[in-house]
Amino acid sequence: MLKSTLTAGVLAISLALTSLTPSSATAAISEEDALKGFLTLLAIGAVIHSMNDDDDDREARPDRNNRWKTLPAQCQRQVTRRNGNRINFFPQRCLNRNYAHVERLPQRCHVRFRTEAGQRRQGYRTRCLRDEGFRTNRR
Repeated sequence: MLKSTLTAGVLAISLALTSLTPSSATAAISEEDALKGFLTLLAIGAVIHSMNDDDDDREARPDRNNRWKTLPAQCQRQVTRRNGNRINFFPQRCLNRNYAHVERLPQRCHVRFRTEAGQRRQGYRTRCLRDEGFRTNRR
C-alpha cells in the first residue's frame, strides 16, 4: 500500500515538472536547480526499484525465519469428542515435549474438550494452525 502511494506521488511530481513549458522552466529555475531536481527524482526512482527487487527476492526465497512454524508430525492426533464429532489436533503435552516454540502458537487455535471416554484433553486445532501458516515436518 505504501509503495503504491509513494509511486503515485513520484509519478504526480514528475508529471507536474515535465508539464512546465521550456520557456517558463528556464525563467523560473536555473540549470543547476533543474539538475538537482532531476537527480532527486532519479534517486527516488532507484529507491523504489530497489524496494521492489527486495520483495521479489523474499517471495522466491524460502523464509528461514519461519522454521518455527514446522510442527512435529508425530504429535498430530484425531480423537472422537464426547458429542461424537471427530477432532484433529496437536495435544498440549506432546507439543511441550517435542516442540520448542509452544508459546508462539496462536491462542485462538487452542482448544479444550472431553473425549468419548470422558478424558479432558487440550491442545491446538490442526486446521486452525494450518490456516495460520503452520505445517508438519511430514514430507
